[in-house]
Amino acid sequence: MRARRAVLAGLTSLTLALAAVACRVTSDNAPAAPTCDEPGVTSGAVRVGLVYPDTGNSATLFQPFRSGVDARLGVANAAGGVGGRRVSYAWRDDASDPNGNESAARDLVGSQHVFGLIESTSVATGSAAYLHGLGVPVTGTSLEAVWTQNDTMFSYSNMVSDGPSVTTWGTFVAQRGGRRAVIAQSGFSATSMNLADKLALSLQAAGVQVVGRVDATGPIDVGGIGAKVRDSGADVLVGAVTGAAFGQVVLGARTARANLRVILSPVSYDQRLLQLYGPVLAGVYTFVDYQPFEVDTPTHRRFLAAMRLYAPQMSPPAQQAALAGWIATDIFLRGLEAAGSCPSRAAFIHGLRAVRGYDAGGLLPAPIDFSEHFGQVNRCYTFLQVNADAKRFDLIRPAPLCGTELTQ
Repeated sequence: MRARRAVLAGLTSLTLALAAVACRVTSDNAPAAPTCDEPGVTSGAVRVGLVYPDTGNSATLFQPFRSGVDARLGVANAAGGVGGRRVSYAWRDDASDPNGNESAARDLVGSQHVFGLIESTSVATGSAAYLHGLGVPVTGTSLEAVWTQNDTMFSYSNMVSDGPSVTTWGTFVAQRGGRRAVIAQSGFSATSMNLADKLALSLQAAGVQVVGRVDATGPIDVGGIGAKVRDSGADVLVGAVTGAAFGQVVLGARTARANLRVILSPVSYDQRLLQLYGPVLAGVYTFVDYQPFEVDTPTHRRFLAAMRLYAPQMSPPAQQAALAGWIATDIFLRGLEAAGSCPSRAAFIHGLRAVRGYDAGGLLPAPIDFSEHFGQVNRCYTFLQVNADAKRFDLIRPAPLCGTELTQ
């Protein structure tokens, strides 16, 4: 009997020991997350990579992105992370260069052993093939066709693709009386040139003649580029360059007294630009592919509060790139949730592709399906106009304005 009790006691001790190894108990009696054999994943943390241009010709456009990432991760980690794991990141500067983008990705994946990437850049093409070959998930802002070609890459909206353009931009300009357009582009940037081509196709489909293009690669001769805009005879100026560069083009055109009826830029929704250029930007139109701050949803307010808490250095906090960072990080967190208690890269990609009805907590104008929306170019945009004293943006109705894909 005594021997039997000893055996039973031994079995009980062994069972408890195995249970402790299989599922450690935290101080609050909640089971800890299991240890998983996947890069960047431990029982208590997930390490991801962040890539954006902190230097280079497009740095001013993308630098606030990191603050939005910090804000969203701050909120998530304060609530316990994802599946009991805190999410942290290592970051690299791609210097607005495709080779720099590839080098940054290789370092983060190969040396830092991150689980996946959050990325905002105009040169994601540099690392896309490398990351896809390894099955590394990427979330971020889509400004290049590679986001519509690689099923490992996730964005809430695709502005350009290697397919057709959309009627939305041209329709908006034509409705405001525009007839002859000149486009500001940067020959240094493949993304700028591609976007300029898509804008041109949209304008022409709406009956707006594209009479010329001007190069706005820095340093910009403000007087010279303004004279080119005026001498083109255009009554429409459209930008496919950074907000800071486009501001200089607008300044030149205003100084040269170009007779412009419509001025439109996709990247001028930025209070910093209003502070920098002031009345020069009065009347300028811009557009976004999410709900702008003027809609003032509960998630906008949550974002602003988180920015003040976790990214106080970013002022003002209501910035386009920062909100994009929040959404891109929210998508990554959603992918981790979908990957289960022991996340793998493959489970992340499979699970996130199956997500339906994603709207970033109300920040998107309509819910999206990550499977059905893969590869599709966005057809709906919300347009805004800088008011007369250049202090704020006014919402243009209907919001959003939706068009259709053009036939090739």
